Amino acid sequence: MSKLWQKNSVKLNSLIEAFETGDDLACDQKLIKFDVLGSVAQAKMLNKIGVLTSNELQQLEEGLAEVLKLYEAGKFKLNFGEEDMHTKIENFLTEKYGDVGKKIHTGRSRNDQILTALRLYNKSQLEKIKEGVNHLNKTFESFSKKYEGIPMPGYTHMQKAMPSSVAMWATSFSESLKDDLILLQAAYDLNDQSPLGSAAGFGVSIDLQREYTAKLLGFGKVQQSPIYCQNSRGKIEGAILAALISILSTINKFAADLLLFTTQEFAYFKVAEDLTTGSSIMPQKRNVDIAELLKSKVHLVLGNYVQLISLSTNLISGYNRDLQDSKKAVMEAFEIAIGSLKAAKILLDGISPNVEKLNSAMTSDLFATQKALDLVLQGESFRDAYKKIANEISGGGDKK
Repeated sequence: MSKLWQKNSVKLNSLIEAFETGDDLACDQKLIKFDVLGSVAQAKMLNKIGVLTSNELQQLEEGLAEVLKLYEAGKFKLNFGEEDMHTKIENFLTEKYGDVGKKIHTGRSRNDQILTALRLYNKSQLEKIKEGVNHLNKTFESFSKKYEGIPMPGYTHMQKAMPSSVAMWATSFSESLKDDLILLQAAYDLNDQSPLGSAAGFGVSIDLQREYTAKLLGFGKVQQSPIYCQNSRGKIEGAILAALISILSTINKFAADLLLFTTQEFAYFKVAEDLTTGSSIMPQKRNVDIAELLKSKVHLVLGNYVQLISLSTNLISGYNRDLQDSKKAVMEAFEIAIGSLKAAKILLDGISPNVEKLNSAMTSDLFATQKALDLVLQGESFRDAYKKIANEISGGGDKK
């Protein structure tokens, strides 16, 4: 395949091409739909400013619709030797419509083209994440209402501390997810800026009507500075991954609790059998593997975050190809987060409190603080009340 930048018959060294390609074609394959959408908006804008005739616009819209149809049918695939999705799509249009296909790239660079596709992809994934968080949050709210009134020990330093309840425990995760949504919305807003028309990072000398393409693509605003369009790559994705880490941290805490509270020693919760696995050697074992794997995911995405931030620092302003390698880190993070939200909801739906065990765990020592506060309400200072209750619990010994 000829490259968009190729000016003569000299071909890129095959080993260098393989090295430069890496995983990029696999990532681009997931972005084809969004590159098509960006190209449709570009074509409409070029028609509006007189670069394309109405007939040429119609041809390009038909060609891009065909690309999308082939893609959705699994018949528009990037293969080794093909530079990227931009080249494949433009070559498809040129082969089909001749000079009309050569006009689609007017006023844009692959630099703003990939940024646009990535922003659209990120928006679609962020919307899935938001939906998943809302579903999980509602499940926690329903769980807390369903089991309201069931007591449960509260812990500090992994030791019994004060009375709590199943509802209080579940509500903590619901509130955590609501905070996670605030971070997620902030990341969404940062991403919701159109870079299309910034070209290679310095704009072009013709009026591209960037507001028009931004509106066509559903962006909230235009990202004004062409240089910052490029400089924000990695920075905005970093904010997105930080929001995903926050969500996965909430899931991590839930999973860690559940692993402890479903041990035979605690047995505070029962887990549906179809959510557990067994041992190949120990007949009695039932393992809550799903919680172990949910607990691990935040660490994987944290690694992706470090990779992303490392790739995007120490670069001069403008486009740097280092950031090609950031695509995989972001895409993997989205896949992990979406899968974790679904799995966490299934796990929560599959657990129920063991009321007998929970009631028996509500030992008298949990109420020591309340006893001290009762004395305070009768007129004693808290410190004297604290010592009096401590002495009673220790059998009369002097504890400081």
